[in-house]
Amino acid sequence: MPTNPWVAVEATASPSLRALELQRIWYDYLSHGRLDRVRLPIAESWGRSEVAGISPSRSRAPTMFADRREVRERWEAHPLEAAAPLIRRWLWRFTDDSQHLIVVSDAEGLLLWLDGDARVRSAAADTMNFVEGALWNEAGAGTNAIGTALAADHPVQVHAAEHFSEVVHSWTCSAAPVHDPDDGKLLGVIDLTGLMPTAHPDTLAATLAAARAVEADLRVRAQLRDAQLRVRYLDRMASATGKLALVGRGGRVIAVQPEGFLRSERLEIPVGGGDVVLPGGRPGFAEPLDHDDGYLVHGLRESRAPRPRPAPNPMAVVQGEPGDARDGPTEWRRSQLELSRLAEEQAALRRVATLVAGQATAEEIFATVAEEVARLLTADRGFVCRYERDGTMTVTAFWTNEERGLPVGTRVELQGDSVAALVQQSGRPGRIDSYEGLSGPVVERARTLGSAPHSTVGAPILVEGRVWGAILAGSAGPQVFTEDTESRLMGFAELVATAISNAVARAELNASRARIVAAGDDARRRIERDLHDGAQQRLVSLALRLRSAAATDMAGPAQFRDELAGASSEVIAALDELREVSHGIHPAVLSEGGLGPALRALAGRCAIPVELDISAPGRFAERIEVTGYYVVSEVLTNAVKHAGATVVRVAVEQPHRMLRLSIRDDGVGGADPARGSGLIGLYDRVEAMGGTILVDSPVGAGTAVLVSLPLD
Repeated sequence: MPTNPWVAVEATASPSLRALELQRIWYDYLSHGRLDRVRLPIAESWGRSEVAGISPSRSRAPTMFADRREVRERWEAHPLEAAAPLIRRWLWRFTDDSQHLIVVSDAEGLLLWLDGDARVRSAAADTMNFVEGALWNEAGAGTNAIGTALAADHPVQVHAAEHFSEVVHSWTCSAAPVHDPDDGKLLGVIDLTGLMPTAHPDTLAATLAAARAVEADLRVRAQLRDAQLRVRYLDRMASATGKLALVGRGGRVIAVQPEGFLRSERLEIPVGGGDVVLPGGRPGFAEPLDHDDGYLVHGLRESRAPRPRPAPNPMAVVQGEPGDARDGPTEWRRSQLELSRLAEEQAALRRVATLVAGQATAEEIFATVAEEVARLLTADRGFVCRYERDGTMTVTAFWTNEERGLPVGTRVELQGDSVAALVQQSGRPGRIDSYEGLSGPVVERARTLGSAPHSTVGAPILVEGRVWGAILAGSAGPQVFTEDTESRLMGFAELVATAISNAVARAELNASRARIVAAGDDARRRIERDLHDGAQQRLVSLALRLRSAAATDMAGPAQFRDELAGASSEVIAALDELREVSHGIHPAVLSEGGLGPALRALAGRCAIPVELDISAPGRFAERIEVTGYYVVSEVLTNAVKHAGATVVRVAVEQPHRMLRLSIRDDGVGGADPARGSGLIGLYDRVEAMGGTILVDSPVGAGTAVLVSLPLD
């Protein structure tokens, strides 16, 4: 039984073997009522299923809404519908890799949305009525991940015969509930359902991660609605003579005027507004706002005080920008506007961060950043560019509210005046507040898009200490960007840098894995060929010779001795060839004497002089000694074949629980890992040991390879 009571199948277990065990447990429960080998959440669910009248052998989930249009309307009105792209982004790999279905139900267990392979959907529909519009709470379908997650309000995985109904025994499912971050109300369940052999604890972890991501997204959306509502009714609140609070439709307090009048995060307000009791027992009145946005709560001096009349048109108070000259700036107004601005910025950053965490494509991330930056800064243009080695920049994303855009892939020279050039040269944010009198390829290209640029600000995208590219926002209007714009852009630049680093790391890891597999295949083929052409042929010949000798009458002892001597020579030759083959795998001197003696033997066989300085005493772990030997051997081979060196100096030392190798030659230099020379293999092997490798090979000044291997 798994150690985690909410997980059905542990990572090291076989889903099929676990299913056979669960089938016996299920029969044992139905026959004798024994629950001693049943996980507690499943045992409790089986009890609820029996009370609900679920038949273990016949029950199928009932269809509540056969009309697909009605189900679609319910889904479109559900709070989780807007999160469908986010859910798909978090869970799509399970639909591709292991043929799971992504499912969302409401708080009652009604399936509202299914996504995944058509064949799996068809099989699920045919075998267990797993379709949109079916009811999959425990009362409708018995024990299953969706229903049990709802009943227990906890993420859960249900596998094979843990489902109370036998028609679901060939399936496995993992589900996690989703709550409204505003009031904690249960909204529904996110579920992954697949065929029984695909069970793995990763599916439960994935649904839980998706649920948390959706809740975070809902929280950001709520904060953004608050920000918009705060700005929308700012003038009304600022001009109020009494005490006033702006409250969302869920009862969350958004803004209070004057400050300190209401010290509470939430109020209980009757639907449609009316009389309310404020903290401390004070009376109040909730005035409903247009479009069911929320309420303006008025503080009353006494319970019989006249109720305030709603404004004839609450929107009429927002004819201009909040904070204009009509009523003058106030500290309270500024603080409320700042809160709204921060909420909008956090919402934009969150949307980009979600894409990065969900491993969206670079193109999708760049396009989102360009649009989010432009909208957040009220800019006419937003774009992301990549710097090239030839002094140009490539546009990787562009967004504009003008008619003409800049195609992705456009390359522009960085000569002349531009923020892009400033950022590339300094590695720091930069701006130009006026383009009057400026020129250059970037400026000229910008002028072809419509209105001439007036103000531009940019921030560098730093990847592994290098200026990879930049995020830029431009405005054609007379206004300039605020002083904190650069710091706001850096938040987006850091997220983009993380996405690029992740993508590069994934690509390098995949390439490294491919090289390691290819190297292993090459080594196996070489060993197979060497054994077949050498020792194997000799041993076959020896066997035939001995068989012939056994079948032939010998003339005397002398002839017998000659045959044995010949066979002995064949055995010795075969052993020599086997040693030659094994030499390329693992030198005997390394196993017997350790790294020091092995390097001395290696230096003695080298075609050019090798100066050894070994100050690291004793033996190390086998993997460390093999890696160290491999590094020195490969670098010496490169020095002989490619460097034209006259001497190689090898130093081995052991500082601070590290083994450090230094191999330097006086050859022609110019070694580049990108061009091969065995250096890529060195990187793979060293990094697989958790070590680091540095190659310094200026042209004409020799090559130095510095390697550090952790001994712990």
